[in-house]
This record gives sequence, C-alpha cells and structure tokens, in this order.
Amino acid sequence: MKLLGRVITNYSLDNVRENGYDLRICGDKYFEIEEGASLPERKAKLKEIPFGEKADLKQLKTYLFESCEEFNVPEDIAILITLRSTMARNGFLAPPTVIDAGYKGKVFVAITPVYNSSLKKDIATHHLIFFKLDERTDKPYNGNYQGGIVI
Repeated sequence: MKLLGRVITNYSLDNVRENGYDLRICGDKYFEIEEGASLPERKAKLKEIPFGEKADLKQLKTYLFESCEEFNVPEDIAILITLRSTMARNGFLAPPTVIDAGYKGKVFVAITPVYNSSLKKDIATHHLIFFKLDERTDKPYNGNYQGGIVI
C-alpha cells in the first residue's frame, strides 16, 4: 500500500487489508455522549473516561474514540470510514463517515454497542476505503475538526 507513511502514519502492517486499511482505537481517554445536541446551537455533552487496557461500554450509549493512526490526506484522495464486519456481527453500530481530501491529524470515530460490551485499546474497529479523485479538490478540508478535535 503506497499510502503508508505518506497518507497514514502510526500504522500497523497487520492492518493492511485486501482493499483498504483497518483503523485502530487508541488514546489516553475516550468519551461517552451523555446528553444530546441541539444543532447547530449546542453540541452534545461529553463525559471523559480514562482509556486503560479496555473500554467498558453501556448498551445503546454512543462513545467517541481517537484513532491510533494519523492522516495527511492529499487533495486528490478521499477516505470512506465504515464499521468492520467483525464489529457489526458482535453487536456494534457506527455511522459511515468520510475523511476529506486535505484533512490532517488523527480522527475520532463513534461507536454504539447494542449490548453491554468492552473494547481493548489498539483493536481495529473501522475499515478505511481510499478513493482517488479525478483531480485535486477545489475545496480541501479546513474545517473545525482539523487535527483531531473531538466535537
């Protein structure tokens, strides 16, 4: 995979897959969404939880995790983030999302367990699929979440 070390850093060769890369969760903390948002005026209320060896998750609560990997996405690549099928088959939900062309930094992913569950630090939770754009985007990402902002 030619993107390793250039587009993705802090990667694991074990996570290179047939058609993409499996993203891992890391960090010293993770976040539980405690109270819903009223967008765009008020974002969700978060509870910070220390991330030791594993995260204990309550059913039907949504959690935000930081990626182990960091990104430096060129202006002609977009990345689709989907939940790994292993996670789905074990009762986890996650919305698909995109890492935009021009994004730099770590990402935060949302995970909702259907049942009380736990996840070990460094586990691969999401699958990344890379798309080569026909040309460089006219609007590279320069938004609020640049650099791995939680919410």
